[in-house]
Amino acid sequence: MENKKVTTELEQKAEKLKQVFKDFTIEQKELLLYRIITEIGKIEDNSKGFNSFYYNKNISSEELLCLIKAADIGYLKPLVVYSMRDYRLKYQEIYKESLICYNNILKNYKILAQELKINSSLDLSHFLTYLLWNGYFSVNKKHSYKLQDRLMLPGMYSFDVIKGGGVCLAYAELLHNYLSTCEKNSAILNCKVPTEKNAISCDYRPKIERDIKSNISSKVLSSFMIFFLGGLINKVGNHSITLIEENGKIYAYDPTNIYALNIKDSQTASIINGKGEFQIKPLMTFMLDPCSDPNHIFDKLLLGDIKPAFSRKDFIFSFENLMELINDNISLLDDAYNNIHDDLKYIDKQTNEIGGNYKVLKRIKKNNTELDCTPKI
Repeated sequence: MENKKVTTELEQKAEKLKQVFKDFTIEQKELLLYRIITEIGKIEDNSKGFNSFYYNKNISSEELLCLIKAADIGYLKPLVVYSMRDYRLKYQEIYKESLICYNNILKNYKILAQELKINSSLDLSHFLTYLLWNGYFSVNKKHSYKLQDRLMLPGMYSFDVIKGGGVCLAYAELLHNYLSTCEKNSAILNCKVPTEKNAISCDYRPKIERDIKSNISSKVLSSFMIFFLGGLINKVGNHSITLIEENGKIYAYDPTNIYALNIKDSQTASIINGKGEFQIKPLMTFMLDPCSDPNHIFDKLLLGDIKPAFSRKDFIFSFENLMELINDNISLLDDAYNNIHDDLKYIDKQTNEIGGNYKVLKRIKKNNTELDCTPKI
């Protein structure tokens, strides 16, 4: 009898909550539900550095089920969001000293950009891309794109860059964190890049040398994943970029391939300095990483009516000016690197001692087990 009463009360609550989702498209309902789940109990804490927040677990399972039922989009995806919302915090607690160093590094290059009068988000993205590929974020001042030897730390993928390697997710996160430090709005965005020959091409790339290193085993693994996990890749994506908003304009930046992209709609972005389109996946990105869009840019994607942000000429003019500025002030870049080399060394040392995703997960599980080992009477 009691269970029936609780069920009736939940159904009544869900009926009232339906008004919140009224007149929304399925995509808008999905994103709104993810936001509500993610931001319940959210506490901003700017003293901890860029993009820091913590959660109070003050939503009961009954309230969660009410929300999901009211949105009427199914149960699986919202439950994934709920489970992922606190996932990164345990990792970040273990690496809290390295995160302080990381924040120092980002602030250091923010100050450098201010000295050089680099102000716009597009110019800052160019600047970050130059620093990345020329080793200014790496402890050995060398950087290579490589699939192997990654830490794969949630919320700290950019630590791979500090150790001299990394892939697109590390770069997209690094640019997002840097823009956040520079008080610009951005988000991490998953996308599906076509793999067919000549599907995409670049007709302008600045004189930045990119070192690409992939051993035979990583290439075989990549081919295996494409062949056997094609359906999953189509849903989740095979690449990560950074979504940026400034002065009412929304565009994407790809520091891996050095592309900028205009947003056509909530599903498509077109390359500005080349030809071809990426399939963008804001909802899937948010589901897998509820911290990916702290500035609510995805909401605006789903509202539609997005106009092109830049032309090819804008992109080239901006990059050529930036490269000239860098070449005239290379000694300042080297000085800035020397300022934070101790921070880079600390992160490198701590990641060597603690390890990557697998070892940290084992440590978390061990800690949880020890906490649960209370004497039984």
